[in-house]
Amino acid sequence: MSSVDRNIANEQQINSEESARGTVAGLFTDHVKAQQALDQLKSDGFSDDRIGMATAESENRPHAGFWDKVRGTFGDRDHTRTAEDFRDSLSAQGITADQARYFDDQLRSGGILVTVRTDGGRAMQALRILQENGADTGSGAVSFARNERSSNEAAGERRIELLGEVLRVHKERVQSGEVRLRKEVITEQQHIEVPVTREELVIERTAVSGDRPVSEEIGSEQEVRVPLTEEQVRVEKQPVAREEVRVGKRAVQETREVNEPTRREELKVDKQGDIPEKKRRAS
Repeated sequence: MSSVDRNIANEQQINSEESARGTVAGLFTDHVKAQQALDQLKSDGFSDDRIGMATAESENRPHAGFWDKVRGTFGDRDHTRTAEDFRDSLSAQGITADQARYFDDQLRSGGILVTVRTDGGRAMQALRILQENGADTGSGAVSFARNERSSNEAAGERRIELLGEVLRVHKERVQSGEVRLRKEVITEQQHIEVPVTREELVIERTAVSGDRPVSEEIGSEQEVRVPLTEEQVRVEKQPVAREEVRVGKRAVQETREVNEPTRREELKVDKQGDIPEKKRRAS
């Protein structure tokens, strides 16, 4: 594989790793194109708090108009950082150490760095927007790191990278349960007392005093009919609404603690003999 092919493969690997982390970064040398990228990111739904920007100096006169537009659209942005803070900030967002050093070096030429924190599903979309507007998304980071290491080795300096593990927490929505609501018919016996009335036959006999003559003859037919009535109970069942049940869902937020062991590497120096040592911290 040629060196050009290796560089292309390394760039594709960087972009793939960046997309998997959900954080992408692009370096602009033209503030107009940087503004176009910011406008397109916002119009595509990327919120203000997920977009970061950085320049090399606080009094960057060529970009004064650019920052005025940024403040008008996105609000105030802290775009000035020391080299150490800047690299730490990029690393905290998931940018590799080689890319952080590369962007730091390129920013000193007066560029503008735009970072976008996204979920995994939209990382490629943000990366495409930055590249379409002319951003350098770290294509030269691998060769820059190689040249930097070659320069240090030529000067008699060797480097050891101390690695450490950090926790990346991801949330996934899963079904925790299911509730079924259905109606069940319950039969129960109801006892109701209903007052009713009925008619009874009442016969009263009264003795007649004296001899009162009558016109009928003895033995003639005479019949009296008295109908008697009563109330009867008729039961009718009719469905009526007794209660209404409303079913819905609501989101309840809670905090869960995640405890997981992480490993990190520490430097151990074994000396033989009286060797002077001078410690310095790289900028």
